[in-house]
Amino acid sequence: MMQPTFRASGLLKSVPALLLATLFLPCADAARGSEEPKKPARPAGRKLTHEETLRWIAEHKAWRLARKTKPIWARPVAPEEVGKEFETADHVKEVAREGAWLCVGVAGEPWFQSLEKIEAKYEHSGEKAKKFDFDKEPREYQSYKPKAATRNWVAQVKGDGIEGFTIRPGYDPDLPLYSPAGGYVVRDDVTDPYKTPAEDAWLVQQPLFESTYELVPEPSEQSPAPAPK
Repeated sequence: MMQPTFRASGLLKSVPALLLATLFLPCADAARGSEEPKKPARPAGRKLTHEETLRWIAEHKAWRLARKTKPIWARPVAPEEVGKEFETADHVKEVAREGAWLCVGVAGEPWFQSLEKIEAKYEHSGEKAKKFDFDKEPREYQSYKPKAATRNWVAQVKGDGIEGFTIRPGYDPDLPLYSPAGGYVVRDDVTDPYKTPAEDAWLVQQPLFESTYELVPEPSEQSPAPAPK
């Protein structure tokens, strides 16, 4: 008597494949589920122009009185330096001009201004031969310390939507200075900074400002004078 024979059907042959798919399907779903949804890219902030910066300061009533606390070194620009570029703390290359004075701050940062402006805000406190990174050899520098009564108007520019800002300095308005948000615009003392145009303003980066200036309390913030006995 012949024994019945059975042939594996296509369905039976596919059982191992179906079994493997069933085993790995939950893992694949878990892997997909573990992926965090991508967050939309944050839009870049605005970079204010010189005019926009001054307008922002006026609109936000941001001017505050401050005084400089650290001395500077200064000397006349030497004849052979006229036309030479000096990189400032703002990474801008200012050109030395005849008659200008080269000033150097506590961080070794150079900038230029007239002797008249120096003497209006500082008092002479000595002289010494010094050599900074941009000097080829030691030179005679004059030391100046801030006058106690000298004040500047300053405004810190920062806020939602502001990435940075620029200021055109009076020394060379064709070379605007740039600072990330948080830097300070500085100008000389006037009776009302909101009514007097800022014809000569400059920029101080936040770390440098915080190490060389201090804010002056406004009259409303000052402690009342003790009552006479």
